[in-house]
Amino acid sequence: MMATLFDVTADDVADTSDDCYTPRWIFAAAGLMFDMDVAAPIDPSRRTCPARRYLTPIEDGLSEPWDGLVWMNPPFANLRPWTERFAAHRNGLALFPTPRKEVLWFGTALRCADALAFLSADFTGPDGKPKKIPLHVILISCGPVATDALTRVAAADKYIQGAYHVRPDPMRIPAL
Repeated sequence: MMATLFDVTADDVADTSDDCYTPRWIFAAAGLMFDMDVAAPIDPSRRTCPARRYLTPIEDGLSEPWDGLVWMNPPFANLRPWTERFAAHRNGLALFPTPRKEVLWFGTALRCADALAFLSADFTGPDGKPKKIPLHVILISCGPVATDALTRVAAADKYIQGAYHVRPDPMRIPAL
């Protein structure tokens, strides 16, 4: 953990309009227990991810070590450092917005993905009210366990009905 000048508590961290809580159906369909949720809400009652350990803004998921199978629904306003960290870890599922403005993070996400699916998900904010996400979100997997879970989530999405893309195995692509 990084050294700080002073302690940060839950009272020091405000909810923001950037907070979007992952719908429970995604975790039910994935059927996984994650080792870590690396961008979890501070309030335990708002956590929807089944995980053994939660890194909240207080612990700072960008500076703490990650281990095992991770879930990441990062702050959408600052995706690049989260994407780079996920790409370096390469074991888990990550939920991203579809690119709109700043897309430098998107190439990193695509290069690390073993599979991806565009999902239609209804999110809630800190007030518990539904949030309007203007476009679909992208679920990206790294590693075989996460990729198997992604296929289950894609199959459970009532809109995409099982559509997803898996990176071709370079050993199986015939030479031209």
